[in-house]
Amino acid sequence: MSENPVPPNAAPHYAGFWRRFVAALLDQIILLVGRAFVYGAIGLIIYAMLFVLDARSQADLVLRIYAGILALLDFWITWIYFAGMESSSLQGSLGKLAVGIRVCSADLQRITFEQATARYFSKILSSLTIGVGYLLCAYSSKKQALHDFVAKTVLIVR
Repeated sequence: MSENPVPPNAAPHYAGFWRRFVAALLDQIILLVGRAFVYGAIGLIIYAMLFVLDARSQADLVLRIYAGILALLDFWITWIYFAGMESSSLQGSLGKLAVGIRVCSADLQRITFEQATARYFSKILSSLTIGVGYLLCAYSSKKQALHDFVAKTVLIVR
């Protein structure tokens, strides 16, 4: 995998709630801007096709299909963004990198794509607890949220 992000004789400094919150906010801004460009371009292409094919009477149906495709695309893009970035040699999404934190396994090694996928989807559990799953990081010894416990990961300040 990659080198251990923590020197051999040093204790890791775990990322707390507020640093994680800022990273999540930055990631959402990055994803929002990226989505705007991609979805806007797709929307313009579909709009142009409605005129070229003279299918304006079917616009309502086409736009409903477009919305469904965007929902699936959004789900896929967000999952691949987080799981891919966190399991890469960078060990974090762009928001996490901006605030200086990395995602590691419990033994402070780089995580696999499968672990990153488990971490991403277990965030649903953290959300279903009305946010309590996220607040766990303020009270656990390694500052882990519920999804970190599920995926056996920690966030460290690098």
